[in-house]
Amino acid sequence: MLRIAVPKGRLEEGIVDLLKKMGYDLDRVSDLVFKSQELVCFFVRPFDVPTYLVNGAADVGFCGTDVLIESQVSLIQPFFLPSGRSRMVLAGPRGKGIPTGEVRIATKFPNIARRYCESRGLSCRIIPLKGSVELGPISGLSDLIIDITETGRTLRENDLEVLDEIFEIRTHVVVNPVSYRTKRRVVLDFLSRLRRVLEDEGFQEPVR
Repeated sequence: MLRIAVPKGRLEEGIVDLLKKMGYDLDRVSDLVFKSQELVCFFVRPFDVPTYLVNGAADVGFCGTDVLIESQVSLIQPFFLPSGRSRMVLAGPRGKGIPTGEVRIATKFPNIARRYCESRGLSCRIIPLKGSVELGPISGLSDLIIDITETGRTLRENDLEVLDEIFEIRTHVVVNPVSYRTKRRVVLDFLSRLRRVLEDEGFQEPVR
């Protein structure tokens, strides 16, 4: 039986709908588990998807570019889903730009922030936060933030502006490399069925 890690939240409903269109007759076992004769779906926090895959608890999953880069794991990534795109950005108070000297950056993504600062040659102090990073510059905790934005509305509401776009965020289909070898037939069948549904809906994302 194929084990699927589905991120809870905004992607959840769309992914379940895709699985049903693929022909899987899913029954709800609990709020966290759906099951059919061919697969079982675990609904997990988005940041936990790579953990389930690398530890062998799931064979296939769905997660964002931000999660993949921040978690620093190696997974097979055959293609994307046609979900709404967002951006990882560097942002700060409107009109002030990037300060000179050591820059304090508040973020939920310390690994991404560290790699970005190194690539730009910025001297920075990373301040990890779990909550609303927009409060960093407002409260004086940080000079800038690194965070995800879709429309930029939250940034504008807090008088912040994008200073640099770091990368675009997509929803990746990811596969456990061990499962790809040991369950190759069923994994490839799952990916083929998913790709056919996406193509039937007019999505022509090239396989990577």
